[in-house]
Amino acid sequence: MLTSPVINENPTFIIQTLGKFEVMKNGESLVNSSAGSKKIWELYKFMLTHRDRVFTPESLMDQLWVTESYSDPRSTLRRQMHRLRQALLESTDDDYLKTLIFSNGYYKWNDQLPIHIDVESFEDLIKRGEALMQNAPDLALKDFLAATQIYTGDYLPDCVDQHWVFSIRNHYRRLYLKTVMNASELLKAARRYEEIISLCRQAIIIDIYEEGFHLNLMEALMHKGEQKEALEHYEYITGFYYHEMGLKPSPSMKALYKKLLQTHQPLKNDSSLYEALESELSLENAFFCETDTFKSIYELERRRSQRSGVTFSIGVLDASKIDGYSQSQEDLRISHLKQHLMEHLRKGDTFTRWNESQFVVLLPGVDSDMMHKILNRILGTFANNQSISVSQVKELSASSINL
Repeated sequence: MLTSPVINENPTFIIQTLGKFEVMKNGESLVNSSAGSKKIWELYKFMLTHRDRVFTPESLMDQLWVTESYSDPRSTLRRQMHRLRQALLESTDDDYLKTLIFSNGYYKWNDQLPIHIDVESFEDLIKRGEALMQNAPDLALKDFLAATQIYTGDYLPDCVDQHWVFSIRNHYRRLYLKTVMNASELLKAARRYEEIISLCRQAIIIDIYEEGFHLNLMEALMHKGEQKEALEHYEYITGFYYHEMGLKPSPSMKALYKKLLQTHQPLKNDSSLYEALESELSLENAFFCETDTFKSIYELERRRSQRSGVTFSIGVLDASKIDGYSQSQEDLRISHLKQHLMEHLRKGDTFTRWNESQFVVLLPGVDSDMMHKILNRILGTFANNQSISVSQVKELSASSINL
């Protein structure tokens, strides 16, 4: 029979490593009381992380402070150990009561010291939850949710320049990801969609780049009948991925988007048809859309031109990056350009952001010469038009389209 994780009821130290670093002794923060002692806490964090290993003074110094050299590393380390024991309020000579012990030429963590560490509880809850997942899913879910409450952020987040922490940090992040996904699956099986939404929103705050969190959130919103909010989140996160990393929607994202579009309510009368089709976007502006939607609009215009002989044109605006601009400055410039196009193109015009530096514009009823004039006039009124040009224009009509 599985039991709860073993936690000492009266630990000498309570240590938090996820989301922030804290060491409490008898309700008092030892980190805050000696906050200026960076090196001693680096030493403490290293030994805490590798508490199942032993180190010679030289190897400890080499792994901790790789860019620094010391003429007498043993003496330097002894001084740091002395300062650390003072910060930990360990004035005793009894090794049993010390956090770090020196024995037979090696430093090691005192595994007999009564402590509570958040990552140990985190891992114990996950292990127990995984063991219970098949036969006792309700109990497994309880453990998974408890584990997600412990994980409030990366492992030792203040160790930004310590190479030894990266693999450990990634280990706990992967555990958290797996646990959120396991909890979501169990909640989904129980149709507890509101809890999935709450869980995934918290997970997104911790790691916005994990696509699985967004997929589960949107699917739960869809099951709750909140299609509009799910679609809004889809637009937000696909835009975020594109602007931050240049990534277009993944196959999983596209599949969920199609599923969302299939959840529209039945059209029963003229009123419901009008309400379903009515756009919340302003009809005073040109229509901006995703590239897939733009392709569909292009295909409709192409077919209309074949049938009616009406000419239309497409053009490409190149917005090369300005030398000396930071990425945030460039993103802001492109955002302003998008808004400028939306306001200065006609209501019936359509455009999309094709990639990081190009917009494609479709103008119905316009030949290539007129399109050149229109786009150059619009760029001429854009305040920051440096490195922006009309690179391609193509006119399409019934005679130019292969039937």
